[in-house]
Amino acid sequence: MAFDIISVSPTVSDGAHAAGDVMFNLTSIKLPARKCKLINVFATVASGGGEDDTKIGLLFFQKNDTVGLKTDNALNATADITSANFVANDFIGASFLQLSDGTDVDLDVIDNVAIYYGGAFGMAAAAATTANFDPLVLKGAYDNECFIAGVIHAGAPDFDGTDTVEIHLHVEY
Repeated sequence: MAFDIISVSPTVSDGAHAAGDVMFNLTSIKLPARKCKLINVFATVASGGGEDDTKIGLLFFQKNDTVGLKTDNALNATADITSANFVANDFIGASFLQLSDGTDVDLDVIDNVAIYYGGAFGMAAAAATTANFDPLVLKGAYDNECFIAGVIHAGAPDFDGTDTVEIHLHVEY
């Protein structure tokens, strides 16, 4: 068994986001093998970029054959991809990121960098620990490539720029 960390820097938009907004469109991930097990995920946002109640859904796809999560590929707008386009991209699973544990404990303790922690999809905010992460199999339709997209589930994060986000996928293969 081997392990790797895949870092992805998707393009995001500056300005406040709302629940249901596209954070970033389908972005290529080069896997170290044809199939990998996602064992955890983290994200960093330079300049801050979040409120304690922020939750970000990460959607994984085998292909990117259609437009992004927004019909016109816009960011920071409601995700309105058609069901046919969503299905055509071969959705393979989801996870999410958040900043706090839902109590008075703020997991984001560095002043100028927001650190988002991975968790099980749909997990209550009060249970945000790495022990609650649901593994996910990543597999590309062709080669060793699959795609990741982001949607805001809760909160009103402002990413303070278009290149401030980096997502770190911890995989086993």
